Amino acid sequence: MEVLTLELLDVTVSQALREIRDALERHPGLALRLVLGPDPMLRTNVEKLLERQGRTATVRRTGRDWTLDVPPGAATPTAITPAPAPTPLPPPIKPVLLLRSAFTPGDRALGRQLLLETLRAMDPATPWLALAHDALDLLDDPSALAVLKELEGKGLSIRLSKATLAYAGRGVTPFPAMDDALWQKAMTSGNLVVL
Repeated sequence: MEVLTLELLDVTVSQALREIRDALERHPGLALRLVLGPDPMLRTNVEKLLERQGRTATVRRTGRDWTLDVPPGAATPTAITPAPAPTPLPPPIKPVLLLRSAFTPGDRALGRQLLLETLRAMDPATPWLALAHDALDLLDDPSALAVLKELEGKGLSIRLSKATLAYAGRGVTPFPAMDDALWQKAMTSGNLVVL
């Protein structure tokens, strides 16, 4: 049987108790042999500590010193603390495609107002906002154009559909043209928010 021996001859009571507590915590399944000096107060305090820990000791005198043999305690399995669950990453912000110049059906003025408020609330980290189809009508509305410029000023890339620009015969535009295949591929793969 494996025995852990602690010689506690020239230590204070508090030092001895601390070393014994540490040994009991680190090696609960080992038998202990404690060699103590002649101080009866040290022996008494060690015996009390062992009693509180649920461990009994056989005490014998060896010359001037005391030897306490403590049988092994029940080995407690080391508690395994599970790793904290990883913090889920926020879903990636998807680019936005705007196909209309107002939310429909219903009152067109209210639909335009609600659409512009929605655009103002967009996260500037959105990869891009593309305008296609009827959404190019927003370029003719000064208040809508101001919202789009405001978004661009916050770092959001505003793009216009090449096919829609060509169909409408628009020449100079306030925002760059975008190849339609980019938003079409994103739309078919579910990686696009369509308004």
